[in-house]
Amino acid sequence: MRMSRYRLLYVGWLALAITAAPCEQVLAQAPDPHQIFEQRCGGCHTPHAGDFEGDYLVSSQGMMLTRRSSRELRGFLDSGHGKLSPVEINVLVEHFESILNAGGLFQDKCRVCHDRAVDLARHQLILRDGRLTGRYTGRDIAEFLTNHGRLQPDEVERMISVLKRQLH
Repeated sequence: MRMSRYRLLYVGWLALAITAAPCEQVLAQAPDPHQIFEQRCGGCHTPHAGDFEGDYLVSSQGMMLTRRSSRELRGFLDSGHGKLSPVEINVLVEHFESILNAGGLFQDKCRVCHDRAVDLARHQLILRDGRLTGRYTGRDIAEFLTNHGRLQPDEVERMISVLKRQLH
């Protein structure tokens, strides 16, 4: 079966157009721990992970434990509590660990004026060349925090880390 010259040209043009078209790479985005917690846990527990961590979790000998039963959190979730997937469990445990490692800094120093860290970061801040910056002001946030929020010099970098984590 022979192709007409026009059909052959059309098929050749189509092949060229397809291969020359810019390729879009879809990057898998990490699951949002806030969204997981609010959708999967917040109905039975406190609505936000930060409040939940303070009310329901404790750290002991490098492990995160449930306050009531002293069960290791990951094992408790792996046993079926909340019917979470392994990915969701990993995301939540990492999130709770980061909240715990922050030592309540946002709660103690910022919550009096700002709502939640995630809302502040996602609505007011942006990363530019790896630096946390005011989305609308262009202000360098690390520099700004040296004279804001009653933060001590050693707390500024910890706060930057807390806020950057909210953007991912």
